[in-house]
Amino acid sequence: MNCINCGAIVDSKYCQECGQSQPPKKIRFLNLYHDLQSRIYGFDGMFPRTLRDLTIQPGVVARAYINGNRVKYNGPVGYFFLMITVFVLLLSLLEVPFYDLVVKASQITPIKENSGMERFIKMYSGWITDNMKIFSFLVIPFIVLASRITFRKSGLNMLEHSVMVFYIQGHIYWLTILSLFIFKIIDHNPLRPIQPFISLTLYGLGCSQLFNYQGKTKAFFKGIGVYLIGMLLFVIFFTIAGFFYVYSHPEYYDMIRPKNN
Repeated sequence: MNCINCGAIVDSKYCQECGQSQPPKKIRFLNLYHDLQSRIYGFDGMFPRTLRDLTIQPGVVARAYINGNRVKYNGPVGYFFLMITVFVLLLSLLEVPFYDLVVKASQITPIKENSGMERFIKMYSGWITDNMKIFSFLVIPFIVLASRITFRKSGLNMLEHSVMVFYIQGHIYWLTILSLFIFKIIDHNPLRPIQPFISLTLYGLGCSQLFNYQGKTKAFFKGIGVYLIGMLLFVIFFTIAGFFYVYSHPEYYDMIRPKNN
């Protein structure tokens, strides 16, 4: 029998060349269900296991991947971009503007309606929404740099340090997605203030598990420092870049001038 997919000769249940099942199964509900599990969750529950272990032991997940285990968990970069894609898709399906979710729902001092600042922030939020993957990715190098400097005795290179950063930054989007659903229901984002603390906890926990050449408590607080330093570097970089960009575009600079607010 020849494989219906690649044409190779097949004498077993699956094609040795491409993995296509032989003979092909008829389309039934049960078969579609199994295909869905295989594509999304992995043949052996890879996605649920990645989700579970990243919640309770992110450093263990990162260590397994760094040590060469590419089967047990989803890859860090793929997981990171998958979570961003899901968030952006839900943001569009639920018709929630990014400005409302991040700024309007949690601001302490309301921004004056129809002011230049409101128009500028809405424009800026729209740019972030349209370029969510790029914007989210830009944070990664700064946290990786902070991790490499803080745990320089670990023996890991920059790419190996990036494994846990990709995992945790992607995992944090679960909280953002939950915030999105809550905001859609109550028009408020009560989880936004606690998200930084959860991020700090994940980094502290992950570093205490990944970098085991020193005490767990010391590594935990160093992990918190890694996140804080990385985000601070990102904010400084983005603020400087944003300043030069706005200053070079008079129409944007005019929006944020005091006389228009």
